[in-house]
Amino acid sequence: MFKTNNSSSSTKEAETKAEAIIICLDSGEWMENTKSPMFMEQASAMQYYCEKKFKYNPRTIVGVCGSRTIVGVCGSAYRINSGWIHPTRDLKMIMSAINGIMFGEHIQLFNAVKLAHSLWFDCRLGEDMQKRIVFFAGGTLYCSLPTAHLLGKQMKDSNVACDVISFGDPYMEKRLFFDTLIRLADNDGNCNICHVPPELSARQALYRSQIFIPRVGGGSGSAQSSSFSSLPQHDKNKAIVVYVKAPPSDADDRRTDCPFCQSVLLVLEEKNILYDREFIDLRKKPKWFFKVNPHGILPLIKFSDGRYVSNSDVILRMIEEMYPDRPLVAPPYLACLGLKILPKIAGYLKREDKNDDWLPREFRKLEAHLENCEPFVNGKEITAVDLSLAPKLYHLLHACKVTIPQDLPYVQRYAQMLFDRPSFRKTKPSIEDVEEGWCKRLILKILYIAFPAQPLETATAEEKQHGKQNIKSTLCVLLYYAWNKSPALQRI
Repeated sequence: MFKTNNSSSSTKEAETKAEAIIICLDSGEWMENTKSPMFMEQASAMQYYCEKKFKYNPRTIVGVCGSRTIVGVCGSAYRINSGWIHPTRDLKMIMSAINGIMFGEHIQLFNAVKLAHSLWFDCRLGEDMQKRIVFFAGGTLYCSLPTAHLLGKQMKDSNVACDVISFGDPYMEKRLFFDTLIRLADNDGNCNICHVPPELSARQALYRSQIFIPRVGGGSGSAQSSSFSSLPQHDKNKAIVVYVKAPPSDADDRRTDCPFCQSVLLVLEEKNILYDREFIDLRKKPKWFFKVNPHGILPLIKFSDGRYVSNSDVILRMIEEMYPDRPLVAPPYLACLGLKILPKIAGYLKREDKNDDWLPREFRKLEAHLENCEPFVNGKEITAVDLSLAPKLYHLLHACKVTIPQDLPYVQRYAQMLFDRPSFRKTKPSIEDVEEGWCKRLILKILYIAFPAQPLETATAEEKQHGKQNIKSTLCVLLYYAWNKSPALQRI
């Protein structure tokens, strides 16, 4: 598939040398359409990736394709085979053209890479540049591990660098596939991977990742917070310290309004594990917090041996291995259930027209699954997937102020059964904190649009001007949400 090229480049050279980059976007059915929160998250991360690459070297060129067999982006003068954006330096054209992307089926990574390489890298285009292929993968990956071995070895032999941004569906075989690919394709640190934690957007994780933060000494870049090589030496007679997001209220009996934090607390409760809960105020994070947790995400846990671990997915897998009694493990494919609920809540709340049909669709998917396996998603015994779904359903019902339709009896019984469990009653936040929490999340999202996630002193003049142009429209929306969604302001 690849032409062999024995030349190699150092990490330092890779940072400064112009690159010919092909981005394989996830255009599988998991993305739904160009207006879905999942695709918008991917598009925002891709835009940030391109901006950084063009800033590093203005000669760099970027092309984009879809990763569902050979169908990708259309509607551009630079397209090839009616489905591709030819490598260009015009970011506006790229972002405009991806609105014509076609969706369907599953990620077909090998075919997309093969066609991208044969169309572009085998010609004289960018022949003096470092070749790089970038994968965005949000949905389930239907590729076997031998494919990762074959692809990785061929990319290394051809000195084709690789970046991976893996987000969305946390199916563990996707993680293994991309970890294997990066390990085999890496040439002296020119390949990197960003496993996006569930608590962050793809763009936020990319900003913090080793894809743009140079590593010392080479080696492929896999975020340490995304995996673990050994279990902590924890004394089980001592409490695990769990740091969770502080809720908006200051009540004595307050509980975290973060669904990821609550899911970890639910697992600890169900397994009857000794723990101490500590609140972290996101407005006033202590100095030690970023020293032990560079990504700055919650929940964060501390074991008796002094080891800190963040990322709720990693925490839950680690707890399951350390405390195998009363197992909560579920088949990996079940992790996709309810995965789109939280990003779609934000989209729903921002709309003035609430007549969107996505809520019934999400409920009906769950109904269809529960019809065949109730009472829980894996049958008779509760699992970590149920404990992850419970906070999401609670936030959905109270933040969006909706009810489960009467014609979905399985979902109704399922939600009530989860909400009635002692572990949930002990950890659930107040309805007022849920509403206020989502108000603040929306305000932060709006501010994030106007002020990109990078220090002002490192922003270019163009980036600063872009932020100023967004301020007027942003303030209008900000004031609308602050007044209409915040009970505290309404009481003034």
